Amino acid sequence: MNERLMGAHMPAAGGIQNALYSGKKIHCTSVQVFTASPRQWKYNPLKPETVEAFEKGKQETGIQSVVSHAAYLINLAAPDEKIRRQSYDAYLQELHRCAELGIGYAVVHMGSHLDKGEEGGLKTLIQSLSDLLQEMPEGVKIAMETMAGQGSALCYKFEHFSTVLESLPDERLAICADSCHLFAAGYDLRTPETYAKVWDEFDRLIGLNRLQVWHVNDSKKPLGSRVDRHEHIGEGEIGIEAFRLLMNDPRFEHVPMLLETPDVDRFEDDLNRLKSLIGKNE
Repeated sequence: MNERLMGAHMPAAGGIQNALYSGKKIHCTSVQVFTASPRQWKYNPLKPETVEAFEKGKQETGIQSVVSHAAYLINLAAPDEKIRRQSYDAYLQELHRCAELGIGYAVVHMGSHLDKGEEGGLKTLIQSLSDLLQEMPEGVKIAMETMAGQGSALCYKFEHFSTVLESLPDERLAICADSCHLFAAGYDLRTPETYAKVWDEFDRLIGLNRLQVWHVNDSKKPLGSRVDRHEHIGEGEIGIEAFRLLMNDPRFEHVPMLLETPDVDRFEDDLNRLKSLIGKNE
């Protein structure tokens, strides 16, 4: 079997290539990065030397599986057209940066309807995604993240993704599943029975082939809380059994598994804990 794609969201201070080198130090085979500040609208075009340094980093570390996470400000479902357009432009630029850097997935939060209703929010989201699919560069996919359902956030239900994909059955739309978000949204992964039920429902409504990125996080908050608070693996409300089931699920063994647990200094411990579960079928 090929080496599993496992890693974490690594900091890119001092240059995006540094995320690769710091990932290699803790034995990552995949990393997630910000290609620009996640909390600002402003972005600068990539310099040729940045692209070169990143490519050199991939070659020197052997980490070829890289995922980006788009800015948190982006709201492709915003009812305000100015904010929606700003969000659209920011995410389109993210997709272009990914294409330049050879990053295959750009994870994005699905946005909020801001008390205008889920139906209207989904309609705006679908229009934004439709426009992006016409303008986006080749070589990168839109990775739509499962959300916890905090506030007026969309896509905390599988049905929301089903609605999007019925309108836009495009292979460039993938799903990034976040274990914390799924649990907070009410999807119980803690026992073999409930775990199987969740993925049967996902497959029926979305299709398991769409799930192409994993965010692996425990949850500080209980099942169905709709509150997004990550915890270290096995230390939260989800517990270790769900992660044992996940790490031994053959349907996901080729999907990048990326940590976003609270403390960067503990990424290696979390990663080792996940790796220790592989092969433990009971």
